[in-house]
Amino acid sequence: MSKIVNSAALQKHVLISASLSSLILTSFISIHMALFAAFVFTFLVPGLTVLRFFRLKSHEVMAFVPIFSVMTSTFLIYYLSLLFGYSREAILGSFLILTAAYAIVNLPSKEKSHFRDFWKIKDLDRKGLSVFLFVFILSLIVLCKSVWFESESGIVITGSNWQDTPLHYEIIESINAGNFPPEMPYYSGVEMSYHYFIDFHTAILEKVYGFMPKLLPISNAIFILVFALSVYSLAKANGEREALFSTILATFGWGFSYFILLSALLTGEFNPASNYTYQYNGFFGLPPIFDNLLQQRPLLMGLPAFAFVLNLLRDLENRGRMVLAGIITGLLFPFHIISFLCCFVAYFIMIILNLKDLKPHYSYFLVSIIIASPFVLSASHAASLASFVEFGFFSFLKENPVAYYLANLGIPFLVSLIFLRKVEGKLLKGVLLALFLTPNIIAFTPNPWDMYKFFNFTWIPISVLSGTALARIRKDVAMLLLLLSILASASVIVYNVSTNYIAASWDEFNAGIWIRNNTEEKAVFLTYYSIHSPPTMIGGRLRVLSYLNWPYGHGIELNEIWNRMRDVDSAYTGTVADLEMVIKKYGIKYIYVGEEESENYPKCIEKFDNIEWLKLVYNERLKIYKIIK
Repeated sequence: MSKIVNSAALQKHVLISASLSSLILTSFISIHMALFAAFVFTFLVPGLTVLRFFRLKSHEVMAFVPIFSVMTSTFLIYYLSLLFGYSREAILGSFLILTAAYAIVNLPSKEKSHFRDFWKIKDLDRKGLSVFLFVFILSLIVLCKSVWFESESGIVITGSNWQDTPLHYEIIESINAGNFPPEMPYYSGVEMSYHYFIDFHTAILEKVYGFMPKLLPISNAIFILVFALSVYSLAKANGEREALFSTILATFGWGFSYFILLSALLTGEFNPASNYTYQYNGFFGLPPIFDNLLQQRPLLMGLPAFAFVLNLLRDLENRGRMVLAGIITGLLFPFHIISFLCCFVAYFIMIILNLKDLKPHYSYFLVSIIIASPFVLSASHAASLASFVEFGFFSFLKENPVAYYLANLGIPFLVSLIFLRKVEGKLLKGVLLALFLTPNIIAFTPNPWDMYKFFNFTWIPISVLSGTALARIRKDVAMLLLLLSILASASVIVYNVSTNYIAASWDEFNAGIWIRNNTEEKAVFLTYYSIHSPPTMIGGRLRVLSYLNWPYGHGIELNEIWNRMRDVDSAYTGTVADLEMVIKKYGIKYIYVGEEESENYPKCIEKFDNIEWLKLVYNERLKIYKIIK
């Protein structure tokens, strides 16, 4: 009988391995199959390969497989690309390696995992499935209506995504246009110091297919779903209802900023652009969690990975889970540095809570240092940016701290404090306290305001503790409080689907495509220091300077940025000698005169047309000059 079982298992194993191999082979001749393969191999295969090594419950598997798969596949392709160059062939080659690993590790002589295991959601009822389906569909709809949405006027990137998402497009498209290992596409000549691996993962998906900017909203929606799954897996030990409440709060909850929207509706003064819930440097100065999930791409891996590590650290007796927590933390550094630090905060709190009974295998978590060390060492200069401040509250705090935090973090924060003693979870309580205090004591981001992102990670224990508490009180009261806790996301959704800010006119889009097809890889463009720049965002080329907050937030000193800004201004408005100096200083190959350049430097075209060593190579309403001397 065992021989029959083994034979059947072997046949299934061979079929799966052969199917994966066939998928890769067809990917060499079909870009559509290649795109499908990229999703399979970067979201599923690595996690399914190693499942047999770790004792995970079915609800944990749902979060583990995509988190682990994205991380390990991105790392594998990164190191292969360092050795052989970043290319479509290198990516497909990595898929062959992953297929071989799956075939070897999951031989039927040992306990194995199949693809179908990922869908065996034994502990999830219809309500749970409905919640996750709702999270994914709503996120996808909002993103597809606000990120790379085509209108009559051009390409729309609007709402929460208007400002930061162009940065991610610049990273993705420049990597796929030859900028690897990447230097800052928005600050040419300087090695990338930003935690860009989530963008690298999206670049990998696009690379096997070709230019496909609409991948980004699809990818973001998937990661938001993964975040919901990770919070569910963290809270599931408290009960099914508790886990669902926690998931809803973690994804859509936050404070009372929706009062802005309600007030505007009641007074008849509603405007989707001006009645947005988030007030930069104002009273409602912490953007709601769904707002962050829509636009802050590194958080899309940082948050779910942190939630999953918290889940693993609660089972201290299992050595394999401790090792896995360390592996995920180590892989996390180039995806999200703050998340990496938060995992260590959780680890040290776990150690403190168990000082009387420390065990040797607790140290297995430190495998994370070995894995992350190449990236930690390359970013070691960032340590000089850390600075302690007077115990008090940061620049983003403008009002009474009690009122400020209660208004911004809302009912879930208040409930988590009220029921702090009645809900189990010493680790979560310790993490909540430590992460909440951190941005009020220390600054180690170049822009101190960016320390607010610690509240995104604080939100995970807040959501689990408050979700558990709400699930255990009277049903009608719980549902009312749950509704009042998530209304902030209603305002975020309205803002994103009701605005239509243009990121690139059709003239700019066409110029970007021409640049992509007709200029050299890694060519440096002189542009205005704008947010939306077709040469980089669409064309994938480098530029001297972007929107100033991007390089500043990524570790470049303000004086250096201002010097570049003055150089850009002098190149467009100064003498020919000034232009020659700037071209030589930054290795510029092309000068771009688009809508913002013409607006800010109205006489630059007349100047450039009269310089004999500038050749006009593109003249379709917008102009591109090539330096030919």
